[in-house]
Amino acid sequence: MTLTRLTLLISLLALGAPTLAEAKCFKTVHEVKANHVKTRWRETTENDGKPMTISIANGADGLVYTAHKADQLWLSGGISVCRIDGRIAITLEDTKPTSNVPFIARAAFKRPQSARVEGNQIKLAAGGWSGTFVGK
Repeated sequence: MTLTRLTLLISLLALGAPTLAEAKCFKTVHEVKANHVKTRWRETTENDGKPMTISIANGADGLVYTAHKADQLWLSGGISVCRIDGRIAITLEDTKPTSNVPFIARAAFKRPQSARVEGNQIKLAAGGWSGTFVGK
């Protein structure tokens, strides 16, 4: 019985290895830019005339981001930018909303949010909020 489980585990790892090997995450802003990914993103779908801007920077433990709206900090956290199967994926992680974010929306931003870069756009969504951003 144990040998069967071990064989199954080894088979699953062998099948998953090529997929894992294809993911390449960038560690610095220099690597992000070298892979033709923008480090500033501006919201194009806001309905209040105050677009959110997301900026990617180097942090102590990897890449970080900040999101400003109307020149006020709204969100900050870690960010991963990875090439997966030839496409770029961006994931906002450990998001910390500030008191500038409306109370009801704060809970929606606590989960990781991922989007693929398509063209020069990313589409993020959380809870009842969604936004399309263009790289600058």
